[in-house]
Amino acid sequence: MSKTISEYRSEVIEGFINIEWIINMIISQYFFKSLRKNFLFEFLYDVNCSFSLKRNVLQKIAPSFDKLEDLNRLNSIRNYFAHCNQEIFEGSDDPTSGKKGKILNPKDTKKELDFEKLYNEFKPKRGEVETSLGKIFVSLGGQLK
Repeated sequence: MSKTISEYRSEVIEGFINIEWIINMIISQYFFKSLRKNFLFEFLYDVNCSFSLKRNVLQKIAPSFDKLEDLNRLNSIRNYFAHCNQEIFEGSDDPTSGKKGKILNPKDTKKELDFEKLYNEFKPKRGEVETSLGKIFVSLGGQLK
């Protein structure tokens, strides 16, 4: 592995935060024809304003958005990095021995998560989704700087 899981985790979570902010910008631009700081920070940035709500609003704003499946996959990958980290050691392996345990896939605990593979899937999809979302934002009159 060329990077540590922590380095992958950091890049994936920060990358997904960026995607979510572009979606926030699209929603504000659609409803107000501008970026409204109060709306962005007091409503869309609120912890109770979930990604799934924002995704559903995005679908209504841009029903022809062709990267929805990729967006959903990126969210799943983000969730793996954010919530799966508990190493499982078989038998009497001592977690302090330096040996690596397995991090199990919560959808199939007979399988191990491959964070490097997930990261390598995330990177190109992220760019494609951001580009597509950026086009939606611009089509609504927004300006990317």
